[in-house]
Parts: sequence; structure tokens; C-alpha cells
Amino acid sequence: MKDSLDWQKETFLEEMDSPEEARELLQVFELSSESLLSEIEKALAEGNLPLVREKAHALKGACATIFFERARLLAYDLEKAADLETAKEHFAQLQKMLKEFQKVIANF
Repeated sequence: MKDSLDWQKETFLEEMDSPEEARELLQVFELSSESLLSEIEKALAEGNLPLVREKAHALKGACATIFFERARLLAYDLEKAADLETAKEHFAQLQKMLKEFQKVIANF
């Protein structure tokens, strides 16, 4: 079953050895995604589209690791953005979604 954010929680939990491992991985995801978002935001401000793509690729992988499909797709769109304006639009959507997901992590 998927939630409104399209996080496949049940699949994620099935892949974990224990609830503690799941919590630890979510904490790592939270920290790494915050760092990557910050780096992407800076790269966008500097007009560095290649760096945006590199960091978006890393974020896409992190989202896939925890079965967060909708965010993975947004990170993919950001990675493949043809120009800075499109990248900024995808970034705003992704940033908003990950902020919402932080609430899920906090209540996990």
C-alpha cells in the first residue's frame, strides 16, 4: 500500500532486518537529503547545471533506497532538466515533498 507521498512503507519495512534498522536508514536519508538539497540549491544559485544533475542523481538513489518513488521520479526530472529554469521548478517540488516527508520520518 502506498501513502499520499507515494512512499512504499511496507516494501521498505520488508527489506529491513528490524524496525531499528529502518529508523536508522531513515535518519541517514533525512541527513543526506538535507545536505543534497542544500548543495543543489547552491548549485542552482550559481547556475551550475552539471552539479545540479550530479547531486540530483545522488538524491534519486537515496530515494530509491527507501522506496520513496514519487520523490525518486522528481529527482530524476531534476537530473534530466534541460535548463536552469526547469531545474528550479523541479527542485521546488522536490524540496516541498521532502519537507513533508520529514514529518513522516519524525513520526516513524
